[in-house]
Amino acid sequence: MTEQGDTDGWKSSGRGEAAWKETLERVASRNADARKLGQRQREAHEQRREATRRADAAKRHAELLNRRTP
Repeated sequence: MTEQGDTDGWKSSGRGEAAWKETLERVASRNADARKLGQRQREAHEQRREATRRADAAKRHAELLNRRTP
C-alpha cells in the first residue's frame, strides 16, 4: 500500500495531461458527430414514414371516392 508521503514529490506529466485531454476531446467530438448523424438519420426516416403515411391515406381516400360513383 502506498504511504501518503510517497506521493508528496509527484507531479503530473505535462505531455501525459495533454495527451489525456486530447483523447477526451477526440472522443467527445466523435460522440457529438455520432449524435448528429443519428439525429439526421432519424429525421430522414420520419420524413419517409410520413410521406408513406400520406400516400397511403391519399390512396385510401381515392379508393373511397371511386366506390361511391356507380
